[in-house]
Amino acid sequence: MSDTLALEAHLSTPPAEVYEALTSPAALQVWLAEHAEVSLPDKQYTFWGKYTPQGSKAAQELLAVSDDSLSFSWTLDNEETTVTYSLVPSPTGTVLRVEQTNLPTLEELMNPPGRRDGRHSMHTFWGLALANLAEYLDGRPQTPKADFSPDRSPEIRVSLTIAAPASEVFASLIDPAAIKKWFGWEATVEPRVGGKIAVGVDGKIFEFEPNKKLVYGDDEGSVVHWELEGSEGRTHLTFVQSGYTDDELDSAAQHEAGWLGGLAELKRMHELGPAWTPLTTELPDEA
Repeated sequence: MSDTLALEAHLSTPPAEVYEALTSPAALQVWLAEHAEVSLPDKQYTFWGKYTPQGSKAAQELLAVSDDSLSFSWTLDNEETTVTYSLVPSPTGTVLRVEQTNLPTLEELMNPPGRRDGRHSMHTFWGLALANLAEYLDGRPQTPKADFSPDRSPEIRVSLTIAAPASEVFASLIDPAAIKKWFGWEATVEPRVGGKIAVGVDGKIFEFEPNKKLVYGDDEGSVVHWELEGSEGRTHLTFVQSGYTDDELDSAAQHEAGWLGGLAELKRMHELGPAWTPLTTELPDEA
């Protein structure tokens, strides 16, 4: 069995600008991949490198292209998937729909039978990629990309700056309603040392310093650190997750993409204010 992933992203620029960002090699190397080569007349649409799942070499082939859509095959885990971009004008810009076929079912995603850095990573990969596409189109700084290279670190470490006070950013790390908005999952937080927490990792809080530090972990050795440094109304945020072994680099890559997609939305939530809504909507499988 397989599922189709379908995401809609609401972008603030006209379809022509979005289409250019989807098909320009220079643009793709900003928001999507380390390397990209595109020649639509020659039926070429490829990208690869450390930021691409299983990206040691190009694994895509252009299938079809029109003024408002593009589709390509992408081989992952030695299986062919098909990705389709569709653009629709909207009153505020463009609705971009991304569909990818032949992906794992929900049951398989929760209990992966094989590697996590290929077909199993597409849900997290596209969430982060579309956030960076939106930032590219709006002229905003990019969120760091996930490292899918085979020699990546087992540790997930991310640093970024958010244009909001540390008190506001910290509050959104411990308020379940806020976490649901930027992370996309229901959360549990008892904001004290020893309190229960379920935000990416289910466990208990080891360190709790309001507006400065939040550290928690589970019984299996996974530990999550959030450290905040506020200055002049801005917050320098450092996120670290440790506990992966050298045999779990594929899992680390998949989870890194998920965390980064969430961090992109956390940043946008604070910086865009009332104008912010979650960028992407996952649609039900129509198969």
